[in-house]
Amino acid sequence: MQQERTDLVLAAGILTIIAAAFSAGLAYIEFFQYNYWFSYYNSLVPNYDPSPLFGFLILGVFGIVASTFGLAGGIFMLKRKRIKVSMLGVILLLVSVFVTYIVIQYYQYGFMDILLFSEISILIFSILSGALLFTSKAEFT
Repeated sequence: MQQERTDLVLAAGILTIIAAAFSAGLAYIEFFQYNYWFSYYNSLVPNYDPSPLFGFLILGVFGIVASTFGLAGGIFMLKRKRIKVSMLGVILLLVSVFVTYIVIQYYQYGFMDILLFSEISILIFSILSGALLFTSKAEFT
């Protein structure tokens, strides 16, 4: 007996794509912040140690990787193929939220708390998407 197609996978795919878009936008902001603060401090102090700014690079790179896999996973969800890649995309988006929190706490970026508010939407969308994907995993080929 063939499983009927439901709209749960469609909703999961759309939520994952939205979360991936938020993650990509935040990664862009983090790369921009790194470039801005690096050039700002280099103009003030000639031999400035940029190690406190590496947190922005970590966040940017991890955000781009998570959003890439999230976008691919969302597209595969819409096509109902490759459930492992789809789950990997959702999991990486969830992990990117926790990496952001850890990096902000480690480097003590006090002015980056607004970033955590944006990460809450990624967290909620990823959890919902993962739950919808898990409940409808029988629809994948």
